[in-house]
Amino acid sequence: MERIKVGIVEDEMIIGDTICLALQTLNYEYCTPARSYEKAVYMLEHEKPTIVLLDINLNAELDGIDLGHFINANYAIPIIYLTANSDKATIERCKETLPNAFLIKPFSNDELYSAIEIAMFSQSIKSSSAIISKDQALSDAIKKHQLTSREEEIILLIFDGLRHKEIADRLFLSLTTVKKHIYNIYQKLGVQSSIDALNKLQNK
Repeated sequence: MERIKVGIVEDEMIIGDTICLALQTLNYEYCTPARSYEKAVYMLEHEKPTIVLLDINLNAELDGIDLGHFINANYAIPIIYLTANSDKATIERCKETLPNAFLIKPFSNDELYSAIEIAMFSQSIKSSSAIISKDQALSDAIKKHQLTSREEEIILLIFDGLRHKEIADRLFLSLTTVKKHIYNIYQKLGVQSSIDALNKLQNK
């Protein structure tokens, strides 16, 4: 199993160092703490954390909640907010970014460990559910258009980005046979290209 790598966004150096020590004690990898929105964006791009501990107050125009929106728009990783301020307005803003957890400073190592593990678990469940939902939607669309089992195999390989020759090699078919199946798929779907076929199946 891939080791969890924690991104830290904290503008106070001493607190950032304390979090690093706690993560080391808990046997997590961690990124160099980012002390601003801009440095956090750089950390996300270059150090590739699997989860982010995100201080809300960064003492700048763009705060941790703004960064939370950026993370949601660009990365499929969980967010844990860190704050000493738990007022209702702050919590309402946090909720807009669908965080996985919320820790009030100061927090213990046990609280940090629990938040990280639960956040990673909930994120894995969300990801699995999304994949199952997408696969089920595609399966329903394929059945609707009455594709044969072989045609279904081929269209799924096209979804995975394989070219005609690669599909032929994967299924131990001749390239001519694969092209005939693809022609039949296009006829059943009423399309003229693989892109149109994929769009039609995705949009049912």
